[in-house]
Amino acid sequence: MARGIRKFIKANDFHWKTLKKYWKHSSRSELIVDLLFPLIVSIAFLFWSSIFINDFGVLISKFRDLSGQVIAAISILAGFNITSITVISAAGSQSEEFKKRDNEEGQNLFDMLIVFFTWAVIIQLTVVMLSIFLYYLGSLAPSSLNLPVPYWGWACAVLWLSLTIHSIFISLRNIKTLYLFVTYKPGNSSGIPPSGR
Repeated sequence: MARGIRKFIKANDFHWKTLKKYWKHSSRSELIVDLLFPLIVSIAFLFWSSIFINDFGVLISKFRDLSGQVIAAISILAGFNITSITVISAAGSQSEEFKKRDNEEGQNLFDMLIVFFTWAVIIQLTVVMLSIFLYYLGSLAPSSLNLPVPYWGWACAVLWLSLTIHSIFISLRNIKTLYLFVTYKPGNSSGIPPSGR
């Protein structure tokens, strides 16, 4: 059985490989905007919320309401990123141009483009899955538990909110990348999407 589990994990390690490539292809400023800024915003938002929310049931209820809207919004963004991958892959001569070119660090430009959009889809579907789970749990929990919010409850809220904001920021940058890719003209190295991110 352990061997079967190892085979399953090895066959489905696509997420981790994409995360490694996303980390490798991202600049320091991109990682700050993509990861650190959403974390800071989430902590600030939830710190402010902790002043008004001191019941665990109320926190669950608020996040249940928010998660219903997040499911719809993030699903649309995931659809945009999947469509963008299709557009980039079917772009013909432009795709071929990018498959032949590497950036200064020797990284293939086409691979970089696909990784950014693929990571966006992975993180957005993860957010949708977590939001469905949160919505379901929130529907079962009473509106008031008369319990203080535990630290792990705030930590889960920070993680979920950070991932949600992270997925939105990636899509915002991917919109710019798609624009630069579609409007790219051969010979214009300054307009290469990854370097213009």
